Amino acid sequence: MEAKELSYEQAMEQLEQVLRRLDAGDLPLEESISCFQEGLTYIKCCQEKLTAAEGALKILRDGEFVDMQESV
Repeated sequence: MEAKELSYEQAMEQLEQVLRRLDAGDLPLEESISCFQEGLTYIKCCQEKLTAAEGALKILRDGEFVDMQESV
């Protein structure tokens, strides 16, 4: 499954697994680089999902975030 198809929670779980593998310190260099790239993919996915959620809940007005429910 591609990262974009994952929920935020699933992407975070995958990122945590990648970090655990990297933290173990027993991976060969090539595999470490591959894990690092995979982790960046999950980070980007999470950032996109957070940005989308924030956009759904708030709008930017006069430099301040305003809850959409209050602006209606």
